[in-house]
Amino acid sequence: MSPTSTATETPHQAPVQQFGENTYGDGLARVYDFMYPVGPDAQAAGVYIARLAGDGGTALELGVGTGRVGAFVAAAGVRLTGVDASQAMLDALHERHPDSGIETRLLDFTSQSTGEKYDVVYVPLSTFYVGRTQQTQLETMRLMREQVKDDGDVVIEAFEPRDYHALDDLKTDTHPFPDGSLMIDTTAVERSLQLIVVSHTTIGEGRFETVKEIVRYAFPAELDLMAELAGLELVERTEDWSGTPYTGASTRHVSRYRVKD
Repeated sequence: MSPTSTATETPHQAPVQQFGENTYGDGLARVYDFMYPVGPDAQAAGVYIARLAGDGGTALELGVGTGRVGAFVAAAGVRLTGVDASQAMLDALHERHPDSGIETRLLDFTSQSTGEKYDVVYVPLSTFYVGRTQQTQLETMRLMREQVKDDGDVVIEAFEPRDYHALDDLKTDTHPFPDGSLMIDTTAVERSLQLIVVSHTTIGEGRFETVKEIVRYAFPAELDLMAELAGLELVERTEDWSGTPYTGASTRHVSRYRVKD
């Protein structure tokens, strides 16, 4: 800093914190809706889940975030419980949807259960991948089985990871946001562990913040095996929430599982 500089002239940089289950949500809650804006796909997800839950049914959303999908599910008359490891995300949800009726709980869905059973247990937007080891993901699948009724449905939306698995170098993307800030994403992949590490750097007026995201991707066949080990079986896989057929060219999937007979 030069002798004539002042603290107000230097963008604030948040201190580096140890990575935890709440790191992503706490760090990105205020820009999350810019990263994943609400649109027709979120509405289609709400319709899909509400159809499975049925009139007056119950659903559990893992990683409910700011209510991007959950608000549509609840608006359809489903009694929705949403869990998240980030209190900042849950606070944002209630601020954005004060009359939604969504019951929220602060918990880590990869290791904690609500202790209740629902007609549908679902996890959208590849949030299942927050379990950073295969064992953690298997435990998550077992917890999903534990919390779904015997005649209910477990639904996972996830990206198809082949493009990430082929990534050899750092990948950088920029995303301008409506509030005038800019997000720069730097992505690295460790294929041997199936890990993706993304540094989300947000630059705005008086602000310079970096938040890490660490996820473990899994191919559809691996997810199906985890489901089988947890007592579930695949009954349907589509490319999206609207029912587009899943093919070898699909970049994501919506997979529905039911309890094995």
